[in-house]
Amino acid sequence: MKNDSKETQTQHTLSVYFCGQEDCGPNHSFGPAMRPHYLLHVIFHGKGIYQCSGHTYHLKTGDAFLIRPMDSIYYRADTSDPWSYAWAGFDGSACKEILKQTVFSDTPIFTPETPSRQNSLLTHMQSLLDTFSENNGNDLASTGNLLLILSDMQKKPSESRTDISNLYFQKASEYIRNNYAYPIQISDVAHYVGIDRSYLYRIFMEHENTSPKQYLLKHRLQMAAQLLCSSSCTITEAALSCGFRDAPSFCNYFRQGTGYTPKEFRKAYSGTIYT
Repeated sequence: MKNDSKETQTQHTLSVYFCGQEDCGPNHSFGPAMRPHYLLHVIFHGKGIYQCSGHTYHLKTGDAFLIRPMDSIYYRADTSDPWSYAWAGFDGSACKEILKQTVFSDTPIFTPETPSRQNSLLTHMQSLLDTFSENNGNDLASTGNLLLILSDMQKKPSESRTDISNLYFQKASEYIRNNYAYPIQISDVAHYVGIDRSYLYRIFMEHENTSPKQYLLKHRLQMAAQLLCSSSCTITEAALSCGFRDAPSFCNYFRQGTGYTPKEFRKAYSGTIYT
């Protein structure tokens, strides 16, 4: 059995405390017992059972189970095909909020739906084991790998069409607000959200009565207008800072969108808050 551990003196937002792995013998078991922190097990090979809150779960290769702080649990390897698993102990002030975004908000177990998701989970778990033992104090590497593991376990959006539409719009609009200064395309937005461009178009028409392209342009112009009102930047600086390829095209779009040239707008609204 291999088991690596690290001491932490402070409670971080998210910290990996220790990792380990074991090839269990037939009927090898633990519990009933409790743990003072979160403990995630990922099964590399074999089978076994996990008991928690009165339920018994039969698990196999690629599955995972989560032990929550102070939950009474029991788990046991299969008789004929005992499991080999790896584990990670973690905690921190952000744990509850992070786990809400995963399947663990509803269940203590995770079962990958496709071979690719299974392979991703096993790969990320192995990376966590490797980085934890080799990172020489770089806690960010271990935390990053743990987040990748939990991202493999992200739960699906609600089945409600309205909820899904709202979620996609929020994700798309947030991407635009965070990336408008770069030469992004609508295809980039659709790829980030995970839907095709035609569906993205319908969502924006539903929520804003405008296309994603026009929404992006409007946001860029709004940010440029704020720069012109509140700073001494040049027209070129405003253009390039807000995702336009050059000053002439920016001036053209700006006049179409506001009725002013950038210079006229600055003269009229300098020192005000433009919204």
